[in-house]
Amino acid sequence: MSGMGKSEVVTVLENHGLLRMPVKVFRYPASVASWQLQKLFGRDTHLVVRTGADSEERNLPRLVGATAETAVEWINALPPMLSVLVQPYDHVLFSVELAVYEGLHVAEAVPGIWELDNRLAPLVLQIRGDRVDLTATDGGEVQRARFHDPHHGLHERPARIDDWQLATVLEWTRAQHRALNATLTDLGHPFGLKLHYSARFGLSPQNLRNTAPDIDTWHRGDHPSTTETTVVSSTDAPIPVGPTLLDVSIAREDHAELTAFVHRLREAGTREVCLRSGLLSHLAINLREAGITVRSARG
Repeated sequence: MSGMGKSEVVTVLENHGLLRMPVKVFRYPASVASWQLQKLFGRDTHLVVRTGADSEERNLPRLVGATAETAVEWINALPPMLSVLVQPYDHVLFSVELAVYEGLHVAEAVPGIWELDNRLAPLVLQIRGDRVDLTATDGGEVQRARFHDPHHGLHERPARIDDWQLATVLEWTRAQHRALNATLTDLGHPFGLKLHYSARFGLSPQNLRNTAPDIDTWHRGDHPSTTETTVVSSTDAPIPVGPTLLDVSIAREDHAELTAFVHRLREAGTREVCLRSGLLSHLAINLREAGITVRSARG
């Protein structure tokens, strides 16, 4: 897998003024002390620790909601080839994947935390200058979303994307128009941004995706109905012939299972699949990287 590592991504985001949440990067840390993190973030602040490699690797280890002492113990046990990114912990209310093209921004938003095993249907905003198009489908309904807080840990509850959240995405995207276009120019190709919305920091980019779907993907109006497709709901299910809707959930730590599943799809000659979980989802990214066309399914 090529592209930028997370450490380099932080630099790019900082250079363009896109980074709102403070992030401290430790490149290949041999040793980090708790007093360093307490000095940077405060003695009682809970932290998120992410790891990065030299390239655009996904599903690397991370730690959420940890004290400085716990974070340091975890960091110092990591393999030496990983960089570490430390930031303050805050409640994530909703998540956004944003694709940036020249003249077009497309945002997919889901309530709570957007993970590899996400099955949530996103709300989709297409922004072309003053024109805004909203695609709701199942994404406009209440869904069981995943949240995390220090008291309850990881948990699920019914939620949906509200109007104020859509307005926030639109306002942020327009406010950052110049910065996004400057990043687009620097990279020389369309790209994606993963954003979290938290109570203290608002919308803040977490990562940069080195690729985005072909821009024509968003113009297609002939997406097949789910009634016209065969639904595949597990990675060990037989691969059907004909239109296929993937509705699979793969845990973060089981990324190898996803790799094997995508290989099975290619071996079976699958050239195109439909997803409810968004064209910017982790699953969609992995499928495109394998040369499989990904389309959005309508209910």
